[in-house]
Amino acid sequence: MTKFRMVADDLTGANANCSLMKKIGLNAATIFNLDEKLPEEYNVIAFTTNSRAMESDEAYISVKESLEKLKANEVELYSKRIDSTLRGNIGVELNAFFDVLGEEYMGIAVPAYPTTNRIVANGIMFVNGELLLSSDAGRDAKTPVFTSNVIDIFRKELNYKSDIIYIEDVEKGIDYLSELIKEKKSQGVRLLVFDGLIDRHIEIIASAALASGLSFFAADPGPFTLEVANQMLERDEVLSKVLMVVGSVTDVSITQIKELLNSYDFAVVKVDADILSIKSQRYKEIKRASKEAMEKLQDNDYLLITTTPYEEGEKRIDLTRVAKEENIHMDDISIRIADGLAEIARNTILSDFSFAGSFISGGDITVAFSKYMESQGIEIREEVIPLSAYGRMIGGLMPEHRIISKGGMVGGSDAMKICFEKLKKE
Repeated sequence: MTKFRMVADDLTGANANCSLMKKIGLNAATIFNLDEKLPEEYNVIAFTTNSRAMESDEAYISVKESLEKLKANEVELYSKRIDSTLRGNIGVELNAFFDVLGEEYMGIAVPAYPTTNRIVANGIMFVNGELLLSSDAGRDAKTPVFTSNVIDIFRKELNYKSDIIYIEDVEKGIDYLSELIKEKKSQGVRLLVFDGLIDRHIEIIASAALASGLSFFAADPGPFTLEVANQMLERDEVLSKVLMVVGSVTDVSITQIKELLNSYDFAVVKVDADILSIKSQRYKEIKRASKEAMEKLQDNDYLLITTTPYEEGEKRIDLTRVAKEENIHMDDISIRIADGLAEIARNTILSDFSFAGSFISGGDITVAFSKYMESQGIEIREEVIPLSAYGRMIGGLMPEHRIISKGGMVGGSDAMKICFEKLKKE
């Protein structure tokens, strides 16, 4: 099934982008006829309109008609391949993309191509260290550029509101940039053009565009489209696993676990709270549960690790008895259990599997988990339900790891399910 479709203004560009997409394992092809049924065996289809040197009205019609034939529900990313030196009918061809795809779409334009020495700094393009206008593109016989200022080139004959994001904002990182993209969209901006000096900048822009949750198409000479496609593949194929850790023994937690397991297909690792609280035996239980977690993740995307007695006949731990046997305070028993669950969770998260995020029920377990992950804390992003927060881990072994923390007695029967769905969606 074709997930990525591109329109280029010349054959060289179409073929070059297909070659790039092959580097990340995608089957890519340039096709020459859109009147026949499109081949389904390719992940990527590129089409060339040969419109770089056309009159602007002809170029618009050519791109519009091509994109209308390429448009389909299963497509995850549309890309307008532009010349790496910004020659051609860029503005009018982008008009065609906006007109066909509709008002929900933004255009994210990243003209930089660092590996070929095309960079954009403070809105000015440099080619091999010299201004774009001073390069061969400024002397091109058919389609010479008229300026080195990229936003002026994009705005020529563009019918939609545009803006540019400079390198100082790109350097502020994914989260800042994602919010800035959403802010620009709310202001009516349809085309956002970005600076870029190195490949890392392209990675940041791609991550921010995806994190914004907005519908967008790419406008670039290839690297940005490649990076967006690569990150999409990683999300689809890798970041699919969710870890849920529950140590609460409240009736509320038991009801929530049952609702969660009735709604979704979870693998469950049951941890024995009694053994976890005994100093001489706890590490053997941690090792056993960690191994079981790894095994179950081979065939399951959703994993629940719990000491909660949610099934018929299971009993709550007798803290008074265990504390007496271990000759320590009951609070210390609770700490041992929380630490044990946190260590199992840490071992699981740091395995070869990749996770969309973790849910932790119980403040004591959340604190222990942060400790074992060597995190400075949690950056809170939003409230999922009252007294349940979604955020990212700060620093440590896995910075930016998504996490939701909820109190053991918080929420209705669907509270865990709501939190899980938030992580799954993110």
